[in-house]
Amino acid sequence: MPSKDSSAPRKKPPQNNSAVAKNAKSSPSPVAPPPSVTANPPVADKKPKDLPAYEFLGHLPDGYGTKKLFLVPRDPHILFAYWDLSADQYQSAARAAHDGKVFLEVYVPGEGRVQQIHVWDCHKNWYLQVNRPDTNFVSQLGYYRPDGSFEVLARSSEVRTPRDTLSPNTDAQFVTIPFHVPFRELYDLIASLVQPGEELVDTLARLQKNNHPLPFQARVPRDLTPQESDELLEYLGDEEVRRRMVGSFEITEILRKRFETMLSSGQWTTSSGAWVTSVSSPFGASFGRERGFHMHVNAELIIYGGTSPDAKVRIDGNDITLSKDGTFSYHFVFPDGQFHIPIDATSADGVEMRSALLSFLRMTQIEGDVRKTAQPTLDEPLGRAK
Repeated sequence: MPSKDSSAPRKKPPQNNSAVAKNAKSSPSPVAPPPSVTANPPVADKKPKDLPAYEFLGHLPDGYGTKKLFLVPRDPHILFAYWDLSADQYQSAARAAHDGKVFLEVYVPGEGRVQQIHVWDCHKNWYLQVNRPDTNFVSQLGYYRPDGSFEVLARSSEVRTPRDTLSPNTDAQFVTIPFHVPFRELYDLIASLVQPGEELVDTLARLQKNNHPLPFQARVPRDLTPQESDELLEYLGDEEVRRRMVGSFEITEILRKRFETMLSSGQWTTSSGAWVTSVSSPFGASFGRERGFHMHVNAELIIYGGTSPDAKVRIDGNDITLSKDGTFSYHFVFPDGQFHIPIDATSADGVEMRSALLSFLRMTQIEGDVRKTAQPTLDEPLGRAK
């Protein structure tokens, strides 16, 4: 219980006033030292104390006010613009504009403006969806004056979006250069066969193409036949060919693995697959031609559902694994034909049972040159009707 004796000395609360703090020394009661009070919050040192002055280059500013505008293509369909405009420069331009707005404009030389974006002082860059492969673009940053003219604050250099189709250039040559043979020794091997003006790699490419005997194994790529090219495009689909840029090492290895899977599963005939082992990067002249209007289509079948996590589920008599929450799914290719797929679930104690019969029919009718879209390697649905 706190004492109620009024004669006991009472502690004074800490005072922020320095004069009160001085008087506190003569107080019979101990007084906590007053906290230091500053009019403004502490300001961080401009330079760390343990860092030499010559090592501290200062903090980077938000901008330098150079009024420079840069435009670069991100891919065949999208441009990226970024600029250096200070807040003061933006506000000055906005005040001079008849509507108080600053715009980023994109032009196709010879055609005119294709996009106009209202930008604020907080904006420093912008992505622009132009959807114009293999096209020249230029951009400018500015505002409209009261007389209707456009005052340019910054203008970019002219850029060109890349193609979204295969290059028609088929002049590339490929050569095997053995890493275990020094260049001097390699040159001495073929010095007598070098033609005037030929580089070492040009001579090697010519000799390997003509099957000249060399003391190392040389792998000579060859052009695909028109039939092989059509079969490959049918398997990949033109969209994937454009997206993955056929000719890169990555897509070459992907192709090899996918074709090996198809060959082992019997999905690709021997005559069509015989050339797979000679696939190189890029594939050769047959891929340089432009593709016109096309269409490809395919279908897959996904069966999904759920039950009690401890139940037992069978699809066409085959046990399947359930997820932790009791859901399940089965993914099949869906070829032409009729399928009756029974699905049943049994409770963990075997007392209750639920069942369903799913029937599917695919009948594909094609008119014109319609090809099959590439599919992953999947099983055929169970329960095909005889």
